Amino acid sequence: MNTREKLVSTTSKIIRKKGYFGTGINEILKSIEVPKGSLYHHFPAGKDELIIAAVLYGGEAQILKYGEALRGKTAETGLNAMIDVMSKELIDSNFEDACPIAAVALAAGNIDETIRKACDKVFKGWQQSLAGYLERRGIENTTEKSEQLYAMFEGAYILSQAHRDVKYLELQKKFVKVVLEA
Repeated sequence: MNTREKLVSTTSKIIRKKGYFGTGINEILKSIEVPKGSLYHHFPAGKDELIIAAVLYGGEAQILKYGEALRGKTAETGLNAMIDVMSKELIDSNFEDACPIAAVALAAGNIDETIRKACDKVFKGWQQSLAGYLERRGIENTTEKSEQLYAMFEGAYILSQAHRDVKYLELQKKFVKVVLEA
C-alpha cells in the first residue's frame, strides 16, 4: 500500500469512529508515520480533499461487504445477511464504528458542498446496486424499495450505535419482507 492509499484507508477508519470534526490531520499523519508534506503532496486541497477520497473508499469497501452478504441468496435472505454484517461491525467495534458515510454526511451541511456530494454519490451508488440486486431477484419497484430499505437500515444503524444494542438493526428483519412484497 502506497502513502496515498494509507492516508485514505486510515482516514476512512478514523472517520468511522470520530466523524468529520473529530478526525484530525495530525492523528492521521501520526498513525501512518508520514510528514505533513505527504498529505499536501497527495491532497493539495488538504483535509477536505482527503475526506472525500476516504468517503469514496469507505463506500466501496462497504458495498463489497454487502455484496458478499447478498451473493447467491434470495432477496429476503440476502437483506437479512446484510443486516447481520452491520450488526457484526457494531459488535466487533464495541459500537464505536459508525457507517463510514453517515459519519461524514451528518456534518455535511456544515462543511464543504463537495463533501456532501461525495456522500450523496456513495449512498446513491449503494441504492442503485441494491436496486439491481432486487431486480435480478424478480422484485418490482426496485428503486423505491432500495431507497426505503437503506433509509431503514441507516436509521437502525445509528440507533443501534447510540443505544449500544443491535436490536434496532435486528428489528429491520421483520420489515424486509413487508417492503419486498409491497
